[in-house]
Amino acid sequence: MPRYFALLCCLAIPNALAETTDYTGDLPDEDIASLEAPALTARSLDYSFSQSKWVLAQKVYKDHRLAFYSGCQFRAQQKLLAPDWKSCGYQARKNPERAKRIEWEHVVPAWVFGHQLKCWQQGGRAHCRDTNAQFRQMEADMHNLVPAIGELNGDRSNLPYGMVKGEPRAYGAKVNMEIDFKTRTAEPPDQVYGDIARINFYMRERYHLSLSSQQLQLFTAWNNLDPVDAWEQQRNELIRQAQGNDNPYVTHYQRLDTKNLEPVQRDWVDELYLIIFNQRANLPYFVFAFATLGYLVYLQYRRSRVKKQKTATSTATTTPTQRKKPRSTSKTDKPQ
Repeated sequence: MPRYFALLCCLAIPNALAETTDYTGDLPDEDIASLEAPALTARSLDYSFSQSKWVLAQKVYKDHRLAFYSGCQFRAQQKLLAPDWKSCGYQARKNPERAKRIEWEHVVPAWVFGHQLKCWQQGGRAHCRDTNAQFRQMEADMHNLVPAIGELNGDRSNLPYGMVKGEPRAYGAKVNMEIDFKTRTAEPPDQVYGDIARINFYMRERYHLSLSSQQLQLFTAWNNLDPVDAWEQQRNELIRQAQGNDNPYVTHYQRLDTKNLEPVQRDWVDELYLIIFNQRANLPYFVFAFATLGYLVYLQYRRSRVKKQKTATSTATTTPTQRKKPRSTSKTDKPQ
């Protein structure tokens, strides 16, 4: 009997470990925004997620206490950061306890940049942090971290960004963060479209991450619709001072072509559509729909016009090859 009991225990241990090992990248207690200084470790001089969270709370967001997705104000409560639900009309969807705290959200989820690493297959996010220096750098990169209500951080998890049909408003009528669990899609408020796009471009370039063609088009459109604002510039500079590098897509902001990511210049049509887009909530739906359709047609026309201009320019600058003159036939050339 003792022998069988020991065998059952041995079989149960791996299952227990599998249940506690997180392969999705969600570590709720790790993401909590704390005001406590992190404990010194053997890797204190290395990249540290704990250190980044402390710097963000104490320096970067010291005077900008607004949660990313909800727009809720948050404040220090003992040694943690807590959101003020009334300031944004937030309502807990399913997890009120987690909604009472601020967590640091990875805009590009840890699962995205970690799951292809060998360390992830061996033990998930925590194991990668312990064994992989590259993962620690990506996890601790402050350009990719924003303060979010804990419940929103958990619900978004590693879902990709996209467009969600309708306006579910599961977190309150004024909180425009939409998550469709059936299609596994998260749509943020339009006022952070550009922030998210530029963070994704930064992570893609710095760490050689891949983005699908659909994601590239979506983020390019978001980058164009939501230009860099004063806070994004200030945040970029504060992180540069603390971390040693900036996000070039913020520092040198440019509108980008949705097909090739080349910089484009705005004209009056772009400016007009931007005004309509920003005021769409106050306009009849058909006005915004027709404006969007017309703008897309104009973009196609502009691309074809630029393409023709480039073709004409290259043709004009190319030296034409001289044709060989046909040899004139003479009497001596004729066959006898």
